[in-house]
Amino acid sequence: MVYDNIVLIGFMGSGKTSVGKILARQLFKKFVDVDSIIEVEQNSSVSDIFKNKGEDYFRALEQKCINELTQKTGQVIATGGGLPIYSSISKKSLIVYIDADFEVILNRLPAKERDKRPLLQDESRAKALFNQRIDTYKELATFSVDANQSIPTFIHVIRDFILDQRVL
Repeated sequence: MVYDNIVLIGFMGSGKTSVGKILARQLFKKFVDVDSIIEVEQNSSVSDIFKNKGEDYFRALEQKCINELTQKTGQVIATGGGLPIYSSISKKSLIVYIDADFEVILNRLPAKERDKRPLLQDESRAKALFNQRIDTYKELATFSVDANQSIPTFIHVIRDFILDQRVL
């Protein structure tokens, strides 16, 4: 099957943006980041949107953004960590789950970066949220990659899968 886009899913901090930028460059695709688009459109950071308007408001923005993005083709799309948007991802998108352990995610994120993520403020709540989402990520994924290894290593695995399968 040929896919219109590559959509990266996974828990916040799993590496979707970092991986997406590199992967898009290597595959000669356009990179788009859902959170960045929302921040520009709202002229506000994700954490400020959560604080001032709430999670439901943010999720509605996320849903709208992913709906618009998946109408286009030739992109590598880094989604946020939230689940509500995924049901709307086009069936013609290759959905790659960036599967990293919770502890690996926390170790990769500097404290300054964790402070910008409202749902990571309480580590025990974040761990519970992580555990709630794992099965959904796996169910939605066309392909999962073990992201507990180095980022260059798992980017190579994703790229090889795409090129070997000739899915784009």
